[in-house]
This record gives sequence, C-alpha cells and structure tokens, in this order.
Amino acid sequence: MRLTREADYAVRIIVDLAAAPDVLVPRRAIQRRQEVPAAHLAKIVQLLRRAGLVKTWRGAQGGVALALPPEKITLRRVVEAVEGPLALNLCLVAPGTCSRESFCPVHPVWRRVQAILVRELDAVTAASLAQPRRQLLQERSLPTKGQPMCEPKARELHAQLVS
Repeated sequence: MRLTREADYAVRIIVDLAAAPDVLVPRRAIQRRQEVPAAHLAKIVQLLRRAGLVKTWRGAQGGVALALPPEKITLRRVVEAVEGPLALNLCLVAPGTCSRESFCPVHPVWRRVQAILVRELDAVTAASLAQPRRQLLQERSLPTKGQPMCEPKARELHAQLVS
C-alpha cells in the first residue's frame, strides 16, 4: 500500500492546523509552511471540509481552521478523507468483492494486516502529531486556548502562524 501525495499533504495540513487549533490560518501560510502547491491545497482542503475535519472562510480575512478538537482527529480519518476507505486489497473493500474470498489462503492475512493498520492509524491523533510545534509555540510564551491574549501577543502569534 502506498499513500498518495494528496494524503501526505492532507496530513501535513491537519498537523499544521492542530498546532494552533483555535486559530484561523490563512491558506497561503499553510501552503508556504507545508510546501503544498496551491492547486493541491484547494482540492485537499475541500475534501477535508466535506469530511467534517476543517472549516473554511473566504475573503481577505479568511482561512482554514479545525472543525474538531485535534484529539478527535485520527490519522485514519485524515487519510480516508482523501483516499476513501482503506483497503489493502480489493477483497477487503466489501464482502463478496472477490470470488476467491472463501477459500483464498491469503485473505485472512490481508484481513489481519489491515486490522493492524487501521488500529495503528486510529491510535495517532492530530494533537499528538502537532505536539512538537505546540510545545515550540508555548515555549515562546504565546497564549494557548483559554488564555487572554493582549494585542502585541496576538500580533506576534499571527505573524508566526502566517510565516
């Protein structure tokens, strides 16, 4: 199994947003930080929005923000938002897809490996992936969720997020 470039970009976008989950991030900032081409960014953000993972706003003050807490967004949800349901082999897409399913010696192996993959992807959250960047922002004494933000700190945070 190989993830597409779009799935990789989707993970990058979600992790970027999870570093500051309560901040509306301009698309251009995500594009620059995560090295996602503009055409891909627009398409992937749309897929993530349809999956209920992000919210978007248009206009000069627009951008992208997480629609859910980062602790609720799993790596599996992000990948499936772009790739569709995970299936290591066609026989795992739906019962009866493969005529050999009932006697194929490899089918139980594919099923077991897929279960492991799904379990591992479900165990990783956007919050855990974004923790190093969140830690960096906190170390710079930037406010986190629920803390009051004075105007200079707000400008400083915005400058870091858009750069």
